[in-house]
Amino acid sequence: MIFYEFRQQLPDIDPEETRDWLDSLDEVVGRNGKNRAEFLIYQLLKRASTQKLDLPPTIQTPYINTIGPTQEPWFPGDEEMERRIRRLVRWNAVAMVVRAN
Repeated sequence: MIFYEFRQQLPDIDPEETRDWLDSLDEVVGRNGKNRAEFLIYQLLKRASTQKLDLPPTIQTPYINTIGPTQEPWFPGDEEMERRIRRLVRWNAVAMVVRAN
C-alpha cells in the first residue's frame, strides 16, 4: 500500500492520454449514466486483475455493528469473575509502574 501511495506522487508521463481517459469517463457518465460507468470500471478492474497489475485493494467491509441491539444474544457473563479480573489487571498495571520507577 505504501508503494501505491508513492506511485501516486510520480509525475504523469503522458498527461494527454490521462486527460483522454478522464474525459472518456465523463462522457460515459454524461451519455449513459453512472451505472454504465460503474460497469465499465468494474470490467477494467477485472481485466487489470487478469493482467496482474499491482492495484490497491478494493475490499470494503462494514464498519458498523451489523447486528441490532434487539438481535444480540444474551451473554451469560460472570460479573464477579469479571470484576476480579479488572482488579487484577489494575493491580498488575500499578505493579509495573512502581517497578519501572
